[in-house]
Amino acid sequence: MAVKYKEIADELEKDIRAGNFDETKKLPTEEELIKKYEVSRNTIRKAITQLVNRGLVYQVQGSGMFLREKSETDFINLGSLRGLTKDLTSKKVETKVLALHVVEADEEIAKQLRCDTGTKLYYSKRLRLVENEPFSIEISYFKKEIVPYLNEDIASNSIYRYLIEDLKLNIGFADKVINCEKINEENAGLLQVNPLDPALIIENTVCLTNGTIFELSKSLFHYQKAKILNRINFK
Repeated sequence: MAVKYKEIADELEKDIRAGNFDETKKLPTEEELIKKYEVSRNTIRKAITQLVNRGLVYQVQGSGMFLREKSETDFINLGSLRGLTKDLTSKKVETKVLALHVVEADEEIAKQLRCDTGTKLYYSKRLRLVENEPFSIEISYFKKEIVPYLNEDIASNSIYRYLIEDLKLNIGFADKVINCEKINEENAGLLQVNPLDPALIIENTVCLTNGTIFELSKSLFHYQKAKILNRINFK
């Protein structure tokens, strides 16, 4: 079952994007949200923290939670665990599945996923297109015991929507490592750049809320098109 505060945050985000709070430019009070959703204050505060981390609202002490100014979303949010389609909401995002099959974890992958060598994993390689142009290549490994089923139809859409909405996985946190490397000939062809051009790389180790690692992924971004955003909130 999905975590309640995330469900509330998702519903509030839909309301924000639909313009339901545009007149006041702020969210209802904590008391109003507690009454509406019939949950504890702590649950509402966790939901609001989600919205802050998504860059949708900010807090003014003693005055409430205000909406951030709307803008065209054309960046990758480092604080997001919801996938590219959620980051680039104003863009047309398409996916071409290049590979999808079950493999056994080798020693290196097993060490990173904290599982036994030979553990069954789903391997996927996808080309992501934004506004019909190559944007990134995503290479992912998912533990099959946690993600028991993937097919091309799921992989050609939003895998994270499937994980959250259909499998009801409680995705908790991720370690992200950013670096640059020269792209090889095969991947250069996919991204329509020159071999040995630089590529922006984000490596993700993603965990459930209980700390179990279930995904290891590496995304290679077109160096001229990708923008990274990391929102910092000072307490």
